[in-house]
Amino acid sequence: MTTTKAVLLLLLVLWTDLGSAESGGSHDESAGAPIVLPRHPNGLPEMQQMLIEMRGELAEQRAEIRLAKGHVDVELQLLKIKNRELERKLEALEDSNADLNSTLKELQNITEESKVAFSVSFSVSSDVHIGPHDKDTTLVFDHVFSNIGNTYCVRSGIFTAPARGVYQFRYHIFAGGSNGAGAKLIKNGEQVAAAYNHKAPHDINASQGLSLLLEKGDRVSLLLEAGWWVASYRGHMTTFSGQLLFLM
Repeated sequence: MTTTKAVLLLLLVLWTDLGSAESGGSHDESAGAPIVLPRHPNGLPEMQQMLIEMRGELAEQRAEIRLAKGHVDVELQLLKIKNRELERKLEALEDSNADLNSTLKELQNITEESKVAFSVSFSVSSDVHIGPHDKDTTLVFDHVFSNIGNTYCVRSGIFTAPARGVYQFRYHIFAGGSNGAGAKLIKNGEQVAAAYNHKAPHDINASQGLSLLLEKGDRVSLLLEAGWWVASYRGHMTTFSGQLLFLM
């Protein structure tokens, strides 16, 4: 029985019992006969029973609502916990992504820094010699075969290391035999190695090659000592080269 029907039935029973108790019956003079309202001697117990049943149903409904609310609260707490876990995972992923981006940028920089190689000679239109000079002179090679990484300066004749690593250098000196010929390998203003050949009745050659551990910014060049000379021929017989072997 629904709550609405129960309430209507309750009102009907109350109205009927009250009418019967107060009038003890009714007489309709126009009809000529008394009208007796029906009595319900057992109406009150029935209503009490209905009230008891309704209270029981209401209690059950309240209990169900409390139980459902409890389930909802538990599910809500679980969702909040999962949400916090997802937020922590998202933060961890964002941190990991930032680290990966940083590592990727470092790798890209390393890749670019590792692309270092140059090979140069003299740019001439006729066969001439450089030197001999009265003082030591830096050899400026202005003909570029390659200058990967743009680490060799054609204006100064100086190579500058872009990163810490092991670099290999080689140079070959060619000249006529009227004077001694050669060059010194200079690192940050200090001699590291030299290649030289005394004057002779014929053309002379001198070569040198070595590997150096350089720090970023170290400068390497070739120095022509006073009294020496080198050939600056169109055949590019005098050359200077260097390359990065690996980073450190």
